[in-house]
Amino acid sequence: MVKKDELAKGASWEEMEHENDDMQPHLSAMNLQSSVRSCMEEYKRDGKQAAIDRAFNELDIKKNGQLDRSEINAFMTQAAELIGLKVAPTVIDDAVDALMDDVGASLTKYISKDHFDDIFQRHPDLLKCFDDEASVRLQKREISTRKMSTVERQDNEQENREVWVHAHAKWKSGKLALVWTFLYITANIVAFTYKGIKYANRDEATEVFGNCIVVARGSAQCLNLNCCLILLPICRHFLTRLRATKLRFFFPFDAVLESHIYIGVAILIFVVMHVSAHMCDFYRFARADEADILALFGDKLGDIPDGISERWGLLLATPAGITGIIMVLCMLVAYPFTLWRHKHFNSFWFTHHLLIVMVIALCFHGIGSLLEPFQSVYWVMVPLALYLIPRFYRETPLSKCKVMDIAIKEGNVVGLKLARPKSWEKHIRAGMYGFIQVPKVSCLEWHPFTLTSAPCEDFIEFHFARAGDWTGAVHDLLEDLAPKQDEEGKEIPKVDNSSSLVVKVEGPIGASSQGFSDYEIVVLVGAGIGVTPMISVLKQLLLTPGKMKRTFLYWTVRDRASFEWFTCLMDDIFDSDQKHVMQVRHFLTSVKDDDRDIGAVLLHHATRAKHRKTNFDLILGQYNHHQVEVG
Repeated sequence: MVKKDELAKGASWEEMEHENDDMQPHLSAMNLQSSVRSCMEEYKRDGKQAAIDRAFNELDIKKNGQLDRSEINAFMTQAAELIGLKVAPTVIDDAVDALMDDVGASLTKYISKDHFDDIFQRHPDLLKCFDDEASVRLQKREISTRKMSTVERQDNEQENREVWVHAHAKWKSGKLALVWTFLYITANIVAFTYKGIKYANRDEATEVFGNCIVVARGSAQCLNLNCCLILLPICRHFLTRLRATKLRFFFPFDAVLESHIYIGVAILIFVVMHVSAHMCDFYRFARADEADILALFGDKLGDIPDGISERWGLLLATPAGITGIIMVLCMLVAYPFTLWRHKHFNSFWFTHHLLIVMVIALCFHGIGSLLEPFQSVYWVMVPLALYLIPRFYRETPLSKCKVMDIAIKEGNVVGLKLARPKSWEKHIRAGMYGFIQVPKVSCLEWHPFTLTSAPCEDFIEFHFARAGDWTGAVHDLLEDLAPKQDEEGKEIPKVDNSSSLVVKVEGPIGASSQGFSDYEIVVLVGAGIGVTPMISVLKQLLLTPGKMKRTFLYWTVRDRASFEWFTCLMDDIFDSDQKHVMQVRHFLTSVKDDDRDIGAVLLHHATRAKHRKTNFDLILGQYNHHQVEVG
């Protein structure tokens, strides 16, 4: 994008209204809407030309057979207000110039009836502003009924075919998850059955505990399996390495967070089964014959007391009893906060670490080897190490990165450029993300942000918006450290610059957006600051397209200033994409796309005409290779 003079943001609507005071009583929003309704009725009754004539007469307030600048300016101003397009009056002036230039009326300074007709003749799609929604729906229904009466059988076959194709597509996209879910359920059934049968056939155990021991040991084996599996989805670095291999075609890496939640629910179910079964075991143990107890445990429990409460206390005082109580307490505190994860994330985050304590306690749960040699530690020690090692590493000075640049952008967005750590060089891919900690703001909080830099660049870059307490505090801190400019645009030197800022980074971590290299057609969709992973992918595709043949980027924002975040990249796409394989479309959602209002239709037509000829986007107020669409 080539910057032009900024639009006069301080200008108000009163300036325009004062210029056209004689037009305002006639061109209120209510008058425009009633005019459009009457044109719709004219269109349905007498046809296209009559509707165009009626619209021209309604807009011709002076009744002199022509639309001069003041009349066009007035109805475009009212149309902009109707659709929610808040721009300076100079934008409306430019739109009037573009419309008059489009019809060849730049010299006469007015639009005649012939000019007005010419707009709709050259652009018949604009005639839909005379259609009402009810008639459009009726026409579609009549066409559909007519087709059913003539080719009903063929349409039904096509519909059945489409249903089958849709079902096949759903299966194809989710079959990996279904297959692995089936394997997971099967593994739990096998684990429970294996251990349950083993203890059902162990007579000395059933003599003391009855069938309760079957449920307790079966659920214990499932807990070992699930406590092993629940750690794997949060071993981000390990999964990142696996995602870079061919295994990504056989395992649903994009569903690991959901699997973490499902396994957590399974653990809760098996814990309830295990604890309930052990309560039954304790009850029977307290009343069992001492000879049967000695036959099962030998001298592992020492002297067996005779009292019921003493026997309960004996079991609770064992390592299995103590660690079991610790694990249950950790779950009682941590699990309720998972229900309030979105509303009270910090509370959820800190209490969730109690489950790490639970897993560590599980390693020592069977240390007494009362019924069999303990094995829990062998189930969880590898996943636990894969999770804890990166967590400890990021707290060391090795995770610090040098701040290279700070950019404060429109819309409360911060651009943070850091020196790339050497450990990232072999593993970084476009579409990845990293965790950031700013010790001056908080020594405990790490927040994930997607990389907007490409792997070929010798730095890493993040963009994030002010969206909460932490991002707000970081924004304020970086704003104080960011370079300032004087009125002439020259940078003002600062004593305290970005080199005094300590930023820690963990990564790079794989994400679903990095799988773009496996496809010939890439569709990227981003909303607001959520476009950041797409920016990294676009940068990479510009340099190394690979097997990509076409790329589509759809970016929606609410604020016009947001389009300035990545202006240089958009210009690079336009300049470098000689084969036109990349299509970029921008959407401004704060403005309504009202194709039933003739003023709004002509206003949009004028902005498109201006952009076609000069690449100047009236909505943005600057030159832009990709025109902004509304709605």
